[in-house]
Amino acid sequence: MSHPLAPSAKGWTTCSPRFLLSYHSLRAPRGFLVPKFPTYDGSNDPFDHIMHYRQFMTLDIGNDTLLCKVFPASLQGQVLSWFHRLPPNSVDNFRDLSEAFVGQYLCSARHKQNISTLQNIKMQDNESLREFVKRFGQVVLQVEAYNMDAVLQIFKRSICPDTPFFESLAKKPPTTMDDLFRRANKYSMLEDDVRAATQQVLVVRQTSRSGVERSAKLPDRPRPSDRRQEGPSCPERPPFTPLSISMRSFSL
Repeated sequence: MSHPLAPSAKGWTTCSPRFLLSYHSLRAPRGFLVPKFPTYDGSNDPFDHIMHYRQFMTLDIGNDTLLCKVFPASLQGQVLSWFHRLPPNSVDNFRDLSEAFVGQYLCSARHKQNISTLQNIKMQDNESLREFVKRFGQVVLQVEAYNMDAVLQIFKRSICPDTPFFESLAKKPPTTMDDLFRRANKYSMLEDDVRAATQQVLVVRQTSRSGVERSAKLPDRPRPSDRRQEGPSCPERPPFTPLSISMRSFSL
């Protein structure tokens, strides 16, 4: 069974009954090939899927009828089954199809953040600049609309003021998010180098301290003069008794 949107041997002659009758006579433009879409299964943001679908169909973005007919090729599983359950002739244009699609899978949409969410992000103790910038940037991506000056002020209040990076931002404020993150990456590399050098110094000091402690625990070696005094002891001689007679008496 051929896909409802797959071109037949005679061209694009098949069409889903969900579209109006005027769509049935549409043939694919010469040389048109259905792009290889990342198919949607209902687990991701439907707004993102519509945006990506339009990007893949850039060359034919003005052909509303073609956008409708090719759209099911970007669906899979239960989502494709949902499409085939749409009432007949219920799709008049791609806007109608997009609204029906987004409404069906709105529960999978990412929760959009406002700029006040950024004010709750603070740099934690022992958190590196690289880790904080990554965490801050992930939230910025979820903010639907923001003012660059406001984001910069929030960012500056969130980091430690007594740092070279803070001073750099104060002297020359970035004009774009790309500039902010590029400079943050530069100072993150500097911070990494300082941390690595500090760690190396601590290791050297610890190694030196351990060597001194081991030397202090070793027993004192006897000196050469001490060795001569050591060894088997000789028996003590009794004290001499002085003679009470003269040597002449022995010759008698």
